[in-house]
Amino acid sequence: MHVKKVLVDEQTPYQHLQLVEAEFFGKVLILDGIIQLTEYDNAGYHEMITHVPMLAVEDPRTVLIVGGGDGGSLQQVLRYPSVERAVVCELDRRVVEVSREHFPGFGDPFSDPRAEVVFQDAFTYLENPPHTFDVIVSDTTDPIGPAERLFSPDFFRRLAAALNPGGAIAIQSEQMFFDQALIRDIYRFAKTLFRSPAYYYTLVPTYPGGGIGFMYMSDVPWTNGLNKPYPPGQMNYLNPEVHRAAFALPEFFRRILEG
Repeated sequence: MHVKKVLVDEQTPYQHLQLVEAEFFGKVLILDGIIQLTEYDNAGYHEMITHVPMLAVEDPRTVLIVGGGDGGSLQQVLRYPSVERAVVCELDRRVVEVSREHFPGFGDPFSDPRAEVVFQDAFTYLENPPHTFDVIVSDTTDPIGPAERLFSPDFFRRLAAALNPGGAIAIQSEQMFFDQALIRDIYRFAKTLFRSPAYYYTLVPTYPGGGIGFMYMSDVPWTNGLNKPYPPGQMNYLNPEVHRAAFALPEFFRRILEG
């Protein structure tokens, strides 16, 4: 990645935050040296982590986004007219502040009256959440440092307890070539909590291996969302064919999950 200009470079109370302008990918958010998103290729991530669970649920009204301080997932969630409250639980206030300034393409979803931002560790927030939710999107960083316990069985139990009946969860679940043991453990534990868990994945060129996956957790099958009308606005990545194909796993990885 050819960086033309460093726009932000600071140590927050939680992490090393950088925002750079790259020649091909546009503006890039980097946390602790790891690319979180770019202007060019973020749709593959944000559309897939949000719309798959949102479409599976009948008229979702309340949504929790764990992490997601860049606003990309919030932007997608707020496209649904049925949504009455969307809570973003973000640890680092500076991620929100920097993203609001530098990613105008997200349309400043934090200013929407339905949006609520809580600056708190999500593990603690879900210990006694003030609301339950129809959809939960766990848009976290990699399981390193403070985010490590957001991939633990205790955290998944808290997510399940905060989910309304008929609701759905999507969890950022790493990459099938590099994180097989972690994904297998998440899937096996998800099967103890829900009837219809499933792993799916998307293409994001600036992530390791060129892609990333998600764990869908629900008693509602993900296929319920295949024939639902899309919310207002244009999709840049998701379409019905991509939606279905995202759950088709390579044979080596299917054996790992099921074996």
